[in-house]
Amino acid sequence: MGGLVVLGNSRAVPSRTGAVEVGPPPRFHFLAGDPPLVFVVESSRLFETTPEFFEELRNNAEVAEREMFDMMSAGRSRPSEYRPEQAIPSPTAISLNVAQSCNLSCSYCYADEGRFGGHATMMTQEVARAAIDQLLENKKGQRATIGFIGGEPFLNRKLLYWAVDYAVSRGKEVGARVGFSVTTNGTLLTSEDLDLLRTNAFAVSVSLDGGAEVNDRERRGRHGERAFELSVERLRPLLEAPGRARITARATVTRRDLRVLERIESLIKAGFTEVGVAPLRTSPVAGLAVEEGDWPDFLAEMVRAGEAELEELPRFGYLRFSNLAVALKQIHAGYCKPLPCGSAASYVSVSARGEYFTCHRTVDDSRYLLGNTAQGLGSGPREDFLRARHVDRQEPCRTCWARYLCGGGCHAEVLSAGRSGCDYIRGWLEHCMRTYNRVLRDFPSLLETRN
Repeated sequence: MGGLVVLGNSRAVPSRTGAVEVGPPPRFHFLAGDPPLVFVVESSRLFETTPEFFEELRNNAEVAEREMFDMMSAGRSRPSEYRPEQAIPSPTAISLNVAQSCNLSCSYCYADEGRFGGHATMMTQEVARAAIDQLLENKKGQRATIGFIGGEPFLNRKLLYWAVDYAVSRGKEVGARVGFSVTTNGTLLTSEDLDLLRTNAFAVSVSLDGGAEVNDRERRGRHGERAFELSVERLRPLLEAPGRARITARATVTRRDLRVLERIESLIKAGFTEVGVAPLRTSPVAGLAVEEGDWPDFLAEMVRAGEAELEELPRFGYLRFSNLAVALKQIHAGYCKPLPCGSAASYVSVSARGEYFTCHRTVDDSRYLLGNTAQGLGSGPREDFLRARHVDRQEPCRTCWARYLCGGGCHAEVLSAGRSGCDYIRGWLEHCMRTYNRVLRDFPSLLETRN
């Protein structure tokens, strides 16, 4: 999607989809600077302009819009509204909560060590088989992804191995391509596990919050054991020889320590080549979740990390900070999404007992229940859930310039914590747009999609 197109005094990057406005939302978002940038909301397109054209557009949008109308509207379509009369396709990805239990006792865990407020439970082979069969049904010629999650999925290692073998075999029978992912704390991994991850091209997400001091402050064993060194020790052979696996560290940022750059640097030093961060929005422990007054500081930390990453680009040749890398590629592709993620649409999560939920964050919460493996998933509850959460139907999203890049925010977090952080999201997107213009000029190859 990367070709630049000259239009008037602007240059634009084509997008894949677009959206018409609903009500009175802004048509453009203006970013002053050198050069000035204009973001066209309804088609998720970013323009670099001359100062004169920038002012013309900002002061007389009707005149300027006529110059851009043909390009803005050509080949554009509105994001799907998931209308009830149009059945949505079955998901292409599931996560199996194979072990609703964990060997760690992290202070901020939303999943209650994987128990989700209940008892520790292990998924059975019967449940896994039914979920895999239902995922792969009618997927001939398509790709389907199976994720393993918990708790700590390697507590149910035997089932995990069986599920991989069964999914590969079943995929061949139905003519579907099957991919795998796993979210793990890394502390239980064996050499056999690493071979499984390499051989089957797993996307491996490792939960580590930074170096030993930062990580072990909130992430410890049930008896206070430090987790960082054990995790890195078990992961080191995979980090040094990943084979077909792709490994990413994911750090949770609490309000006790909002630093981002230091976390990234510590995890890069430990051997990771990709690191992402996420602010803690909900927590069972008071004082850990990011609060309203913390967002400006967190944004400053994200920007500091992003600027440091750009300085390192000539030396490394790739983006290690995955939050920045993902945002730049979405801007480049003209991302225009009516929802924040694939939750309940292209992706669902299966509890250890065989119930379908909208995602891994909502397991065992009846408000997000979609069905079960005994009777099948169906589309009715999914359609109801998605239709109500379309970004054009939510306030204040409906009038926000960033709505089609943000998608309205994590469903589970919004219900639990409200929309605290919207200004942070807009600020981060503005920073990424300015960064995108620099990367497009100096490092265009970084914007190519990695398979």
